[in-house]
Amino acid sequence: MHYFNTVVMTESGGHRLGFYAVLALVVGASATALNPVFVRLTELDPSASAFHRMAWALPLMWGWVLVERPRDPSNTPMKNDRWLLALCGLFFAGDLLALHWAIELTAVANAILFLNAQPIYVALGAWLLFGERISAGLAAGIAIGIAGAAMMVGTSAGFGGERLLGDGLGVVAGLCYAGYILTASRLRARFSSAVINAWTCAVATPVLLMAALMAGRTVIPGTLRDWMLMIALGVISQAAGQGFIVWALAHLPAGFSALALLSAPVAAALFAWVLLNEPISTTQLLGMSLVLAGVYAAFRASRRHS
Repeated sequence: MHYFNTVVMTESGGHRLGFYAVLALVVGASATALNPVFVRLTELDPSASAFHRMAWALPLMWGWVLVERPRDPSNTPMKNDRWLLALCGLFFAGDLLALHWAIELTAVANAILFLNAQPIYVALGAWLLFGERISAGLAAGIAIGIAGAAMMVGTSAGFGGERLLGDGLGVVAGLCYAGYILTASRLRARFSSAVINAWTCAVATPVLLMAALMAGRTVIPGTLRDWMLMIALGVISQAAGQGFIVWALAHLPAGFSALALLSAPVAAALFAWVLLNEPISTTQLLGMSLVLAGVYAAFRASRRHS
């Protein structure tokens, strides 16, 4: 299945559904990009906010499953599928835990840089595990996008022995998210976005709760403002954001999807500028432009080969 050469093709050979899938992916990435804003504004620890992100999305996702189940009974997972669905939750929980600990143990820029290397992991994983060919256009797009992400980090990144553990956890976060993308993209052939997201939340929520409690973090917001921020985190960043992303995975290859998700740090920088008054440097603007150029280059190359 040469998905990398048919990124915007639908089963009927048209391009419209593929365009909507790319749009959904960008909208979902933008919704998840609000995560740092919510975390920055709350008084809760990042580990606790990771739990709230999944917990508040959980009832919404299962409610969605219950609504659609009478219309599509095939959405009910069998025993073997449940293991893969649970794996999505474990990968997602591992991504959040590794990323938050990386932020504590190394520079935030380092953690973000290593996390955003996930398009490389996804492309290699899709090739090794599923035989999906990496086209020259996709490879070029990934290279341009990663270069742009590195420029966005800029001089904030720093490398040294004292940061080795945190840097390693940043790599683990990227690998876990790549595992989530690869697993979810395969499951979308059989299950809806609601089912995959519901299982992801159901598995990740208790894992993140135990991790926060074991680390001695309080998980109960102290103010109404914090409660509202945590609810928004679950509804917008997880339920809506991942809902759009997983829906798009049914219509796009994993490698291109991972590359397009680099639009998330671009959106995060814009949100931080608008909502948190954080300035954007000229170098960051150039990096953002490169990220978008990489995604566009891969998109154009895929259309030429479709």
